[in-house]
Amino acid sequence: EGGRRAGTECVVLQAALGKACEIARAELVPLRAHMELCTDRLRAALEAGLGRESVRVNGPAAEAHRLPNTLSIGIRGVQASELLARLSTKLAASAGAACHSGEASVSSVLRAMDVPREFAIGTLRLSTGRHTTVSEIDCAAELIIEEVRRQWAAAS
Repeated sequence: EGGRRAGTECVVLQAALGKACEIARAELVPLRAHMELCTDRLRAALEAGLGRESVRVNGPAAEAHRLPNTLSIGIRGVQASELLARLSTKLAASAGAACHSGEASVSSVLRAMDVPREFAIGTLRLSTGRHTTVSEIDCAAELIIEEVRRQWAAAS
């Protein structure tokens, strides 16, 4: 205690932590299943809409080693930062690479994972949660697919 007397424990916060743990334990299995359903649906929609050869899932090959709520996905032939800038009022996501002065900078994490540059600069990190709906997933996929196709057409 560094020569100091500890303060009074906050009983209200201790009770709240206990209740949060109780809720987490009760909802762990169904919540994980819901988030996996959402990320799987999003991945499948992007693969179907853009073609499997144009989409790469980043991360562990074994599904059991992935977070159920997070999808890191690289899309060939796009700049994630541009995609997110154009969709910023409709979609919350983050990019795996940063673009400055027209030059894309790939994150050290993607480099360490040996993600090919053509996918790394188009990497999106998408997350789902307990309140994410299937219709929101479908809408997000449509928005991303539309913007990717726009970038592809502009590059042609």
